[in-house]
Amino acid sequence: MDARIETSVEILKSKDFETDAHSFRVSELTKEWIQYMKSRQEWLDLEEYDLVLAARLHDIGKVGILDSVLQKPGPLTDEERAHLNLHAEIGYELACDANVQEHLALAIRHHHERWDGKGYPLGLKEQEIPFFAQVISVVDAFDAITSDRPYQKARSESEAIQELRSNAAQQFSPVLVDAFVKFLHARNG
Repeated sequence: MDARIETSVEILKSKDFETDAHSFRVSELTKEWIQYMKSRQEWLDLEEYDLVLAARLHDIGKVGILDSVLQKPGPLTDEERAHLNLHAEIGYELACDANVQEHLALAIRHHHERWDGKGYPLGLKEQEIPFFAQVISVVDAFDAITSDRPYQKARSESEAIQELRSNAAQQFSPVLVDAFVKFLHARNG
């Protein structure tokens, strides 16, 4: 990993431990999901290291977000939400400045795009969204739902699965939601 990215990870860790812990969990769960898919003879051409690294770095742009917004315990104002949403572009710029491979930088930039085109930063939809970003989006949401956050208490895995399913074809790729839920069921035995 480039020294600039390592430094940004360290800054994020010291600035917002929860975001760093979240990114670590997302990368670990992504790695498990990839291994599951490969065991089923799917995603065989996928570069595991690249996707896991993109998952680890997906929120790196939060180094540029105000602490008052990151740590706010209640709902964000429209202005605060717009500021928070800048993290995708900031992360992309950091990745580009550090000469991270383009497909990794694009995953960081587009992990908040939505299947229905109502996401950010560019409003991409369906297959316009880079595959890595689609994968990270599902795992990111799952971890956000099942972890305590400043603005909400953790919910159960079954509640998270229900939320993913109810947002398939709106927020998430329906094919990826289905694959992720099968992975979770297999993982839990």
